Amino acid sequence: MILNEKEVQTCLEYGLKPLLNKYSIQIKESQLKINEKIYMSAVITYQDRILDMSTSFTIDYRNHQLAFENINGKIEYLFLQLNMMSVLRQLIHDDHVMFKENALYYRCDLPIDELIIEDEHLYVQLKE
Repeated sequence: MILNEKEVQTCLEYGLKPLLNKYSIQIKESQLKINEKIYMSAVITYQDRILDMSTSFTIDYRNHQLAFENINGKIEYLFLQLNMMSVLRQLIHDDHVMFKENALYYRCDLPIDELIIEDEHLYVQLKE
């Protein structure tokens, strides 16, 4: 299965929605671009605060975990610019989420064998 940028954006928003809702985080609008990484910018709300987020990451699926790796990003609030990973580590405390250096692993059972970013698309190889 080959997903374009809009389809990847929809999948990410839908897939992460239950986790984000648990912490009162909502994605109000977002834009996504795929090159060698996934680049995402979004306006999010958290406890009635409006935040701007911009990040880049690679994505994979292995060992029943969505792997968001090589995360590089920031969250802006008023005049503050906060490191994306620092904010996520402080906000999210969930048994399904594990943090390592610049990576976040979200445990979920999906029928995916492999994810590959290539030619500005995300190739999803499903398990047989």
